[in-house]
Amino acid sequence: MTFDRIIIGAGLYGLYCAEFCGKRGERVLVLEADDTAFKRATWINQARVHMGYHYPRSYSTAIKSAGYFRRFDEDYGFCEHKAFDQIYATSAAYSWTNATEFERFCKAAEIRCDNVSPEKYFNPGLCDGAFLTEEYTYDAQVLKKHFLEQIALLSNVTIRYASPVEDIYQRADHFEIRTAQGETYETDFLINATYAGVNTILQKLEYEPFRIKYELCEIILCTVSDQLKDIGITVMDGPFFSIMPFGQTGLHSLTSVTFTPHSTSYDTVPKFACQKKEGALCKDGYLGNCNDCPHKPHTAWDYMSQLARKYLKEEYGFAYQGSLFSMKPILKASEIDDSRPTVIKTFSTKPTFVSVLSGKINTVYDMEEVLTNGRD
Repeated sequence: MTFDRIIIGAGLYGLYCAEFCGKRGERVLVLEADDTAFKRATWINQARVHMGYHYPRSYSTAIKSAGYFRRFDEDYGFCEHKAFDQIYATSAAYSWTNATEFERFCKAAEIRCDNVSPEKYFNPGLCDGAFLTEEYTYDAQVLKKHFLEQIALLSNVTIRYASPVEDIYQRADHFEIRTAQGETYETDFLINATYAGVNTILQKLEYEPFRIKYELCEIILCTVSDQLKDIGITVMDGPFFSIMPFGQTGLHSLTSVTFTPHSTSYDTVPKFACQKKEGALCKDGYLGNCNDCPHKPHTAWDYMSQLARKYLKEEYGFAYQGSLFSMKPILKASEIDDSRPTVIKTFSTKPTFVSVLSGKINTVYDMEEVLTNGRD
């Protein structure tokens, strides 16, 4: 079967591209390895709709985040949780940024930054500044429902679940894609939106891989005290933590720069010891879903909770509810300044092959230019 566009991956970037192209009248196929959409990185993350606060050492990342924040809110505000105070604080020790620098950075980026007393939230002497900011979280399951409902209205868009890509062949004027089920599809415009699987797909075509490292990460979900219910807290800029509402679930996510990553791989495609164990979901040419794997790590709850409780006043209590695990790719260049650029690379034209790598939900709009290029 032949399609105008074939998209590999049914996360946010994949479904956004599918809806965008489908509304233009193009015949679109989405191939997803899992049994439903939004089952990996789009769901398993902090659920932060970035305004830019997280990147005081990367002004370009902050500005882009702030620019798209308003647009995402206008388009998808129905899936956001907004009714909470988002507090950013700078640690008095071991931080790359102090309170004065953070306030100056926010002023330059033209984003809200209201001084509040650190003693309101934190134990004495641990934070040299605290700020009330404007930032939301999104609910991946609500957003997923919206995209699937919109795509269901488009008879020219098809999603195939449980269809991992086995092989890709580049012909003179099209790509031929074969799934693990033996199905074969063709297109002259192929989009790789697999996030952690980006280099796995690139290898199938012998294209140059992205220079990335991989982290096997844990997001902890917590119940919280009434005092913390309507508050999100991020201590930065260094080996610290965030505890904030997890979309509209009523739970908070707990993450830590130090303990959220359980292990790291610097290989072209992720290689971890757990992949070699019997029953592991990862196989040659296929990256399994860490959250479903029987060999996912033991929780780092003890370490993360101890770090957060060191900083937070006792009344801001929280308790363990569960853990989510996923693979996170990070550009190696980002280790220098903590930047998180959205990288969209066109590897070939006629036929066209595009790969996208982005860790921020509200920069999905960057895809529009490449999707319209050559089609208008």
